[in-house]
Amino acid sequence: MKPITAEWVSKAEGDFVMMERVISTVEARANLAQILAEAGYAGRSTVIERNRRPLAVIIGYDEYRELTALRQQKREREARLAVYDELRSRNADVTPDQVEADVAEVLRAVRTGGA
Repeated sequence: MKPITAEWVSKAEGDFVMMERVISTVEARANLAQILAEAGYAGRSTVIERNRRPLAVIIGYDEYRELTALRQQKREREARLAVYDELRSRNADVTPDQVEADVAEVLRAVRTGGA
């Protein structure tokens, strides 16, 4: 198997620099087994380009699971924020003191079993 001739791209990620391997679709096809092994066992990602434009990325399964978990967390956060925005718009004319009084009243009712 001949070594992959890759273009390395430096990307700043927080306080460290990540080197990303970028290869053509022809090189990816010729070296797929090696690319998959490196992604799966070494956690090395590879960007695949067609006509010098990024087309896809091969990443390991662990990284894929992390990304899908982050996407799910983002969706859940956006849903919560939508609820907060709805509540805020419904209660735009209510003062903070009124909100505190209503919350205190509901808490009292719940704690005493009178809700």
